[in-house]
Amino acid sequence: MTGARSRRAFACALLLFTIAAPAWALAHGDAHSAPKPAAAGASVAAAGYDVSLLSDPSPLAAGREGRVIVKIVTAGTETPVAGGTVRIGVGADGHVHDLAAAPEVTWAGSYTAPFTPTGRGLHHVRVEVDALDGRRFDPPLAFEFRVDVGGAPGLGWPAWTAIALSTLIGAGFVYGTVVRARTTRVGAMDLLAIPAVRTLLTSRRLQTGVQIAMLALTVAIVVIAFVDVQDGGRNLATKLTWTLWWPGIIFTFVLAGRVWCVACPFGAMNEWTARARGAAGRLPRIFRNVWWATAAFVVLTWADEQLGVVRSPIVTAWIVIAVAAAAIGIGLFYERRSFCRHLCPIGGLIGIYSMTAPVELRVRDHAVCGSHAEKSCYRGSASNDGCPMFEFPATLDRNNYCTLCGDCVRGCEHDNLALRLRAFGKDLWATSRRTLDESYLAVALVGLTMFVTAGMLSAWPDWISAAARWLPGFVRQSLKPVTYLSLVETGLLVATALIAGPVLVLGASLIARRLAGAAAPGTIRTFTVFGYMFVPVGLAMHLAHNLAHLLLEGGGLLPVVQRAVTRFTPWSLGEPDWHVLPIAPEPVVAFLQVAIVVGFFALSLVVGHRLALRTYPDARAAGRALVPYAALSLLFTVAGIVLLSQPMGARHGM
Repeated sequence: MTGARSRRAFACALLLFTIAAPAWALAHGDAHSAPKPAAAGASVAAAGYDVSLLSDPSPLAAGREGRVIVKIVTAGTETPVAGGTVRIGVGADGHVHDLAAAPEVTWAGSYTAPFTPTGRGLHHVRVEVDALDGRRFDPPLAFEFRVDVGGAPGLGWPAWTAIALSTLIGAGFVYGTVVRARTTRVGAMDLLAIPAVRTLLTSRRLQTGVQIAMLALTVAIVVIAFVDVQDGGRNLATKLTWTLWWPGIIFTFVLAGRVWCVACPFGAMNEWTARARGAAGRLPRIFRNVWWATAAFVVLTWADEQLGVVRSPIVTAWIVIAVAAAAIGIGLFYERRSFCRHLCPIGGLIGIYSMTAPVELRVRDHAVCGSHAEKSCYRGSASNDGCPMFEFPATLDRNNYCTLCGDCVRGCEHDNLALRLRAFGKDLWATSRRTLDESYLAVALVGLTMFVTAGMLSAWPDWISAAARWLPGFVRQSLKPVTYLSLVETGLLVATALIAGPVLVLGASLIARRLAGAAAPGTIRTFTVFGYMFVPVGLAMHLAHNLAHLLLEGGGLLPVVQRAVTRFTPWSLGEPDWHVLPIAPEPVVAFLQVAIVVGFFALSLVVGHRLALRTYPDARAAGRALVPYAALSLLFTVAGIVLLSQPMGARHGM
């Protein structure tokens, strides 16, 4: 077998490992959603046990059937205590009149009582434990909790207001398409003229130091994930990864493009390995697109929904190990950051979202680049290694693959590069490079973000159960419920995100061709161009969804850090207080979510209008072609507002 064939075979095998290994590891995780901490719940210690109150759904809603769940674990070991005799009572007036036996169901150490609130507000929960671990208690162990009950599910006035506002914006924009959308340039000042900014962008020591620090943190996360308690809500590895890093990193893409990639430990491992190995091969052409990264991201999304990634520290660790192995393996054979450019599971998503960032690194004068034979900004020189992402600054007109590493700035002998602020989302309409794989990803992300948001809703298990009733009887009789429910969820993921969304945009492309007349480009080309119009819609859902996790669950990171420091270091940050309050009240979070969704819908219309003006020969044809896309963008936006208006559970349960 030739060297080239060996490298291609290795790349194929390594890519399959990257996609399959996390899913294999996840097969040992929890399937489907677990109960969530009660809205005003707590954890109480007594007689060598820790007792926590949970609810399903969370938060509980007036008029909606639910249950309160008492979770009992051995103090210090987090081992569930099964086989106990527990009674639970709930009262709305501050007093509990009757306690009923709470059977242990589904999860070991979890004792459940049905509860259908009749009104909103704080409710009193009393728990009495008569026996545990063969020990009888007389009098019984008694615990008092409070749980908050919210309003009945449905759309409130903020959601209806947002829908009406989005509809008015859409109708007004379509009506006014004869007037060209104007977006003023934020500023033309070169930020590299500021010494501090230039130092941050070009300092090799600083960047290497950040990369080493992030690598050390990643190693610590893996170790803690393996050795600490396997409870996603209390293990620092899962909390840092899924409550802080993943929700927060999305905002960096919007504000500063791919700047995270400079600090990314996986990118550093890929690049360091390639340099140390002296790898000079290019990744086979079949891998040089976004399809592979899209497939890997879909697999991880599926695994999250079906196998409980965020609740399993050990699975989180295996995902980190798999991605690190892939990055190092690719670096052994292929130059620069080949893994980051083409195969990183979130690389395609980062690139698409980075097109909205209001900052760009571009050449000042293209003529200077044309007359410079060495091209050291790309090829490298004594002062730099060349662009690690295979981008030639002279042709750079979008942020998709620029990590702002500053290597080209260090290598430019003519100081011909500038870092400027620009119009928000400019790349989406101004770039000359558009590809079908990126456009498909942009559309698929709308469905994926909505599917993930729907999966967090309290009503989601009921929806899946209702959908499962459509399965043939022999399927439900021959398979366990957890299996056929997983099949239903998987089918919905594929149908809504990977098929329905792209098909709807393809249908809009057919309509746009008819409306625009003979001058319209082909259907696939139209899909490719206007697919970028839906980047803001998917991004809005992603931001809104993760904003809720950051603001409503972020406070839970403090006691987890306190616990980890006490256990793994000789120091202490105090006794963990598990009475965690949201960083921001739910009404504030809901307002911010609506503002994001509506604002990005308006950006979607601006992008669509500018794309239409660049695609069609006259303003009338452009306006007509935009109509089906604007209607579809409005439809997606309204669907997002409806989903975000429903009660949402926390990431970490049992």
